[in-house]
Amino acid sequence: MRSIILAAACVAGLTLTACSQAKGSVDAPTADEATTPAPAEDTGATASKPGTPAPPVPTAPTAAKPQATAYTPVPISRDDQPGRARQIRCQVGSAPETDCTFTPLFGDGSFQLDGPDIALRMVISDGEGGLFEVIGPEERIAIGGTYRRDSRDRACWIANEETPAPSRVCAR
Repeated sequence: MRSIILAAACVAGLTLTACSQAKGSVDAPTADEATTPAPAEDTGATASKPGTPAPPVPTAPTAAKPQATAYTPVPISRDDQPGRARQIRCQVGSAPETDCTFTPLFGDGSFQLDGPDIALRMVISDGEGGLFEVIGPEERIAIGGTYRRDSRDRACWIANEETPAPSRVCAR
């Protein structure tokens, strides 16, 4: 029954995380299903009639298309001496440029970028930067690489070596 509901929802064009999974494997669990017990199977006694809309299926949040106004900057601790935040355009890696909130930190060139699917901090020391993913005001994870300012585009920081982290971080 779950297969029929997923297939009907995907054909109807509803935005479901399971739709992309349904193409290859209808029985692949979604993020919600992995933690939620499955409903009892329908025995057919109450089979839905053709043309009856499928019941709503819970969906997991997706990162499909960023919405310029749908993000909230990660709070910054006062100990990080944040400067005045402002709206800018930013680009991380090969992703397209998007709207971000730029917050200067420590008064030394360090900064935090918050945007759709972006929560990064560049901490500068002796002209080099380290990139961190921001989880919360006191929670950050180093994501690797050493960054230097791009001599051709001073709004950008470029990774010195090959890294799994974004190779380029720009704040315009």
